[in-house]
Amino acid sequence: MKKVAYGTFPVLKAPELNSNDEISQPALPSSWSCTALLHPFSPSPDGSQQSTPFFQLCIATIAFIEGQILSVQVTGLEYGTWWYKITPMGTTVSRDQGSTWTSVDMGWTLPTQNWLGNDASYFKTGYLNWMEAQEVDWWKQPVENSNATTWIWFDHSTSLPVRMMFGAPPPTPVTGDPAQLAFLQNFSFTYFPQFQAASNPNTTTWNPASIPGFNPGNPYGYKMIEWNSCFAMTTLMTPVDSKSMPLPTCVLYQWKPDNDYHQYTDRTQCTMMSYEYNPNAGFGTQVAMLYGIAPTGMPNPPALSGNGYIFNEIIFLTRGYPTPIVLSCQNIGLGEEPPNWASIPAVEGSIHATIVDNPVLCPGQTVNIISVLFPPTDEYPQGRYLWTWYSPFPGSDGSHSRPVTFMESASNIAEGGTSLALADYFEYVESPEGDWFPPEYFDLPPICLTKTKNQEKKK
Repeated sequence: MKKVAYGTFPVLKAPELNSNDEISQPALPSSWSCTALLHPFSPSPDGSQQSTPFFQLCIATIAFIEGQILSVQVTGLEYGTWWYKITPMGTTVSRDQGSTWTSVDMGWTLPTQNWLGNDASYFKTGYLNWMEAQEVDWWKQPVENSNATTWIWFDHSTSLPVRMMFGAPPPTPVTGDPAQLAFLQNFSFTYFPQFQAASNPNTTTWNPASIPGFNPGNPYGYKMIEWNSCFAMTTLMTPVDSKSMPLPTCVLYQWKPDNDYHQYTDRTQCTMMSYEYNPNAGFGTQVAMLYGIAPTGMPNPPALSGNGYIFNEIIFLTRGYPTPIVLSCQNIGLGEEPPNWASIPAVEGSIHATIVDNPVLCPGQTVNIISVLFPPTDEYPQGRYLWTWYSPFPGSDGSHSRPVTFMESASNIAEGGTSLALADYFEYVESPEGDWFPPEYFDLPPICLTKTKNQEKKK
């Protein structure tokens, strides 16, 4: 494998989407019905709150009639059923599938046919991931009084929703913002396996969601994922701050075993993010270089082991060869995750469901829906979810799987930052056993090393 500059790779090509100048903002039918697969922002704050469905993976049957009603019938994968009816008069809920009803103030308002406001913007059209189930139109809707944005993906052929991601959580875990979509805003990430116009949608009888190929829990006994020790992949990374657009990205990853570890480049993840859709960034590529920790007990471990850096660069062509010019570099202090990252006890990794050959979600494939927990914060002392979908390779027990999507709930948005919250995966290539990347692929630019030495002198 020849030496390459950052931003290029001899095998993989970053995903591309298409522009469509004829796209107009979609409006939903005046009446419709759908099923939804709903991923929560976090587990319950106290571990026992079961009065609402918002702390567990749920499926729902939803029906809508313009100006009259939004009916949401929810089934939790761990506990409970809820049936919400949102009308111009307010919201009622039934916990016994329609036998009795109670008025509740959820902070929701009855939606209209337009899920996007006047300030929404169209991004591109293309596939969601390597499965190429359907082409979708990417739309973003800034959240009022926030730096965050909501992303909605509409089926290109029908203009009906396929997926949505809320960049900003609701005011509280159990209430909503009247300016955001009722009910759906209380979940971070939602897929719509079925969505269709309906002249007379059912809003009067209990009809729990049925998603073809969906199996709650882990009925097939799959094991937790474990990354290959050396691979390359491409992904489209989507931020949730309202100023940024998605980033076509290439990732190189390797983690040599203890006996083969000698230098910091032996355990590295290099993530090369193109800013071609963000021309105002002032640079062309951002690279995150993360180094894994040295083996336990290793005498004099390399100084950079366990560290991480982000640097920005512009690539020039010098006699036809790409030459990167690094503009700035920052030590972020976070290193590379090991291949078994999802099984580390602290993250509480769990398989919540398996989907088999669903025509919208995973045609011809099997997918496991997995959660891990981020550490506690002031806003989420119980931690918040990272949701990821993985597709087991044929004959695999689940540990050997291909990534589909990776989503961070309630991503923190730094002013001016990208706040990457979502990765959709495309190409994926594993290296044969023992065939490692050249160490020069993972060298740090001199500006990063100089800055690090200066920081150490100041201590």
